Amino acid sequence: MRAQDNADRFLEEIEKKLSGAQKNRKPFSQFLEEKMDQFDYSNTSLARKVFHRVEKKGEDTARYVPVTRQTIGAWLKGSMPSSREIYITLGMAFSMGLEEINYVLLETYMGYGLYCKNIEDALWIALINGLFSIDEMEDVKAKIEEMLSEEAEESGTRSLPTMDLWVMLSQAGSLEQFYNIVRMYREEFRDGAKRFGQCLEEVIEEEYGYYEKAAWLLRDIGCMHCEAQFSKIKAGKAVVTREWLLRFCIALQPSLESIEKLLAKAQMEPLGITPAEIIIAMIAKYKADSVADSQKIWMLIESVTKELSEKGYEIEDDLCRKYDSVYDVPFQQKWWFSACVGHQLLENQQQKDYGYEKNGYCRYIMVDQVLFDDMNRSKKSTAFRKNAAEYCGTVMSWREITDWQEVPALSIEKGFVSDTFDLEKFEDYCYLRRPSRFSKDFIMNDVYFYSALLYSIWTGKCFQKDFVEDEIAELKEEFDKNGMQSESLLSILKENLAEDAKYQEDCDIAHMLDALFAK
Repeated sequence: MRAQDNADRFLEEIEKKLSGAQKNRKPFSQFLEEKMDQFDYSNTSLARKVFHRVEKKGEDTARYVPVTRQTIGAWLKGSMPSSREIYITLGMAFSMGLEEINYVLLETYMGYGLYCKNIEDALWIALINGLFSIDEMEDVKAKIEEMLSEEAEESGTRSLPTMDLWVMLSQAGSLEQFYNIVRMYREEFRDGAKRFGQCLEEVIEEEYGYYEKAAWLLRDIGCMHCEAQFSKIKAGKAVVTREWLLRFCIALQPSLESIEKLLAKAQMEPLGITPAEIIIAMIAKYKADSVADSQKIWMLIESVTKELSEKGYEIEDDLCRKYDSVYDVPFQQKWWFSACVGHQLLENQQQKDYGYEKNGYCRYIMVDQVLFDDMNRSKKSTAFRKNAAEYCGTVMSWREITDWQEVPALSIEKGFVSDTFDLEKFEDYCYLRRPSRFSKDFIMNDVYFYSALLYSIWTGKCFQKDFVEDEIAELKEEFDKNGMQSESLLSILKENLAEDAKYQEDCDIAHMLDALFAK
């Protein structure tokens, strides 16, 4: 009950800040309706002109796709767009110029405008001025990153007042002129990116003690795509987007002071008044005030964003789902990974190696590594992909498989040192209770752990000890859209994750594997 009280209080504080941010300004729904009347746009015709960014995880690619007419309808009813590209392309659809988009849309409804010395914002300025189309954004960004990686000529190092650079960028008449400006002042853009990269490393060390401890979390952050992107950022050779930085702040939950420092070093405006940015600020404050551990804060984030979405606030799903990269792993690989974990738990049980005393998965401290490291590393493994595709397409029982792939999670990451809070944190996440010395209690612990882990693998969310109708429907939807026969597995999970769950032979890990392999 206390956890629910915390969630309710957290939600109440966020809604208070959101309503405060809307005072003394024209409601967005009113602004949108007036503009649509002026241009005689229907929901459908406007939707075709407004874009949002869709990222392909694991492939380091993104594209911009139109929003739906239903989304326009939601905005007219009081919802708010969730990202900057939406506001910018919306302004362009209404023939608004750079100054109007910056001050009427971005500063009014997001709380911050464009800052020309941030290279990403320079790109948006060029887009608004019509130097390229939204479809070309990623190609232009790649060209800019290529320029930033070039060695500068001695005469090319220059400095320019912010307002002068704004004027130059806003007056560029062609894409080539834009490139020339970036090339001429690339050291200034690159130095800003380098300073941000150094600051990012400092923040990681301040918040986590050393970089390696945070590395397995960093691999899961939206635009980072493992440490290669981080290396580019440190070298000043990458375009650091605000969305990337928001994902960083959500995933690592640094202090508010660190967030403000990172935004300043990236030459970005302070946190704005969008739902996601208010949530980030509240998380930092909540963590500082209550010394809450990461897992409990994630549970708050997922609960609150779900409720805010139901109330009409628009928040990107992938921004507030803890295991988002796991959720986006291809179906066959999620299925095979789920099978591998269950099989290994049974192997451990045969050796009397139960989860509480001797733990092959180091489940107290390594739940996130099981999900982040193994699933993301394995999706690049040829053998893993081959096994996943082969066994997912067969009708054989798991008992007939003789060449089970070894699960890498059985080895602890070299040099890993656990947090003092981790034992408590993952005990709360994975276990119903401390088991007694009886073997069935140990087995029930493994059954409960495996059931909760399956929920996280397939939904990308934390399991919150609350497997009721909404959670069952969500999991069923995930199974059904991939053609799985889910009734038996859902029935077992419902029994295992019930508040008063007890060990039942027909709901053990072997029966879960039978249900997972059902065709």
